[in-house]
Amino acid sequence: MSTVLTLRFAIKQITIYFGFFILITGLIGGILNVIIFTSLKTFRETTCAFYLTFASIVGMGQLLTALFIRILSDGFSLDPRTNSWFCKIYFSLSNWCLVVWFTSISLATIDQFLAMSKYRHLSSLYLAKRFILIGCLFWFIHTIFILIYWDVSSGICTVINPIFSIYFTHFTLPILYGCLPLCIMIVFALLAFHRARTLTRQQMNIVRLSRDRQLTAMVLVYVIYIIIAVIPFTSFYIYSLNIYTIDPFERVSNGLVVTITILIEYSMLNAGFYIYCCVSERFRKQLMHVIFNICINRWHIYRNQQNNNRVMPNVPAIVQTLPSDNQQNIFDAK
Repeated sequence: MSTVLTLRFAIKQITIYFGFFILITGLIGGILNVIIFTSLKTFRETTCAFYLTFASIVGMGQLLTALFIRILSDGFSLDPRTNSWFCKIYFSLSNWCLVVWFTSISLATIDQFLAMSKYRHLSSLYLAKRFILIGCLFWFIHTIFILIYWDVSSGICTVINPIFSIYFTHFTLPILYGCLPLCIMIVFALLAFHRARTLTRQQMNIVRLSRDRQLTAMVLVYVIYIIIAVIPFTSFYIYSLNIYTIDPFERVSNGLVVTITILIEYSMLNAGFYIYCCVSERFRKQLMHVIFNICINRWHIYRNQQNNNRVMPNVPAIVQTLPSDNQQNIFDAK
């Protein structure tokens, strides 16, 4: 029994400290991703950067919903999912954010291959915005079933429909959130890498080649990390579908493995910014520009405005205190 309690304590501590680390670094990285990708014209005009920007926004939503609630429930034993409406909204929103995030990263990987192939005309911001819109609407319709069939049963937020339970446990989690996006990313990342190496031997615009190669490197390294982060949880989940135990030690041991692997998978949401910084020189330069030229300059402007407000007198107030003509005559008479 003492071992079981020790493992439960370990689950709480890992969830709190590792979870908050992922949450904080993920939100900081996501905000900086959005600022950098939208402030630099080279990134702003590329479809791949558009997909990565949208993925950063959706990833922050996933961290604020799924991860934060997991920290509260597993780390502090405060589970708001025991409320029926919160249970439905929580699982609907978290699943929508996750599948849209996978869709955005997959589209970014596909776009990198298209941008360096004869199908370059398919790599445009016009089409990218419509692909994202179609994906969001499609997965919203898919999420409606989660909103319907998830509810509180015996104090636990779970699937209440047996048919949808089979679909969710045997297809959605292992395939839709695991194997399918990983296969798409691997295939098109390798194709994009091959095309990038091929283009170096051909004569083409040097600026475009440098930009495409940097984006390809950013996406490729990020995809490698995503694969490393997703495989442990997906593998253990598929393994756990075939086992069932009532032994307390085995159950809490499996819970510890699930906690570690799912937090590792959550880390893919916060790793993008730091991978981009390591891989892309242009991204690092833009980060330094954002930090020093934009933030610090705005801080100096704000400080100067504050100092000017302190030094400059309030002119309207002085005018109001000046005596009128009648008052001035009285003063003269006195």
